[in-house]
Amino acid sequence: MSTHFILRVCCVAILTTFGHQSLAQTAVSFGINSSFSAVPTVDSAAEAPKQAPGTTPQAPMNGQNAPATSGLNLQPPVDHADTSYAAPSPSANDLSERPKLAVLLPPVNSPFDAVNDAVIRGIEAVNATQAKPMQILPLHRKAGQTALSQLQDAALLGAVVAIGPMTRDEVSEMARLPFLPLPVVALNHPQQQGDRSDLMINFSLSQEEEAKQIAQIAIRALPATTSQGEKPKVIIFEVNTSLEQRVASAYAQELEAAQIPFERVTLTQELMNQPRFYESLQSTLPKPKLEALPDKTEDPYNYNRVKARNEKLMEQYRAQQIFAEPPYYAALLAMDARTAALVSPRLPRLTRVWGTSLVNPGDPRQSVIASLTYDLTNVGFVDAPLAIENDIEAFRQQFGCEPPSGVLQRRLFAFGVDAYRLAQDWMHWKTQIRFNGSTGSIYFDAFVSNSVLREAEPAIIKANKIEPQSVEKLLQPITRPQ
Repeated sequence: MSTHFILRVCCVAILTTFGHQSLAQTAVSFGINSSFSAVPTVDSAAEAPKQAPGTTPQAPMNGQNAPATSGLNLQPPVDHADTSYAAPSPSANDLSERPKLAVLLPPVNSPFDAVNDAVIRGIEAVNATQAKPMQILPLHRKAGQTALSQLQDAALLGAVVAIGPMTRDEVSEMARLPFLPLPVVALNHPQQQGDRSDLMINFSLSQEEEAKQIAQIAIRALPATTSQGEKPKVIIFEVNTSLEQRVASAYAQELEAAQIPFERVTLTQELMNQPRFYESLQSTLPKPKLEALPDKTEDPYNYNRVKARNEKLMEQYRAQQIFAEPPYYAALLAMDARTAALVSPRLPRLTRVWGTSLVNPGDPRQSVIASLTYDLTNVGFVDAPLAIENDIEAFRQQFGCEPPSGVLQRRLFAFGVDAYRLAQDWMHWKTQIRFNGSTGSIYFDAFVSNSVLREAEPAIIKANKIEPQSVEKLLQPITRPQ
């Protein structure tokens, strides 16, 4: 981070050397097909825009270092979005005085449009609550455009900070650039850990990080030893998809580091056909010795009597298994809420069940989700506070708009809110950032890492409700119904 202060002074001067690549320099107009409209216009007789407060210092311009766009009037984008939370339209003078924040978006009609829209809603909503709101510049990447060119367009439009991009490939491309023309809050991490830029910080809703957090809680909740004096075992259930397998691997990494014995089990149709998973898992209880059944045709009377005795023995055995010392004291789930609702009831009563935000079913006021909470009762997980708390009135008071309808949309909305708050500090080169955000507790130290640390909020699922809980409360033993 020692280069920050040098870059602060010379970033715009260096930017001019790349000016020939910019769309603005070639005087080609472009439009943004989303809920926003941004169409720069060219006027050779106009002055360059004034320096906004809090921006990177501008290098003095002369015939040698004046950018090719000096003398162009790049009009600020006008927000035509029709939303319930939009602030009153400011005057042209108000817009010119606002600092500008660029949101770096993928090309129009991208598969990530719905995700980006939810994030932008969060950015716009929190911006509207500020005493001095920023001017939001959503910039779609054009076909064939490089990451550097997109950033240059943002800088030439007057942006002092950028949020995005979101895809890992685009973040990796940006991280490998030798220079960034303005500070960036990227919404993902690069592919290679060694790829980094001093002007870019990385913020994400990483499922792997959530898996590490909940695994550490699950480890703390384990008993010191079993009744046999051995270390308690843990089981990881996963489905055969890439995201869930990464989550399961993150679980395994934490268990290995803590030297906790564990087993990974991929859900199969054969396993899901069993009403109780503990019947197929290792158990210390000896199975009852069943009587041989007489021939049903030759001796139907005794056949039915022996069959009834055998069934009674098996019922007693299953009842003992439910409340006996379980073969696994914790089950870590790498799956979504609907699949988790099929797994959790099949586990022994004394096995604690844990998961990431994937197992959060959503707002239990919806009947379908309420039914899931009964099957997910006592499952502990971590998630963004805004995705756990479903107080509609509190949301309206905080953001002045209606909350998103689904749990994923609420989580992405919170992502946009915290990205905005990070950008507010990062544009002023604040090297240490800490706040309690909408996605969890946020901490960043530029002298340690480019990555923003996020500690999600712990919670537990109860019948027809989801309760945020402290870690200490979540560690307490669960009271099971008899």
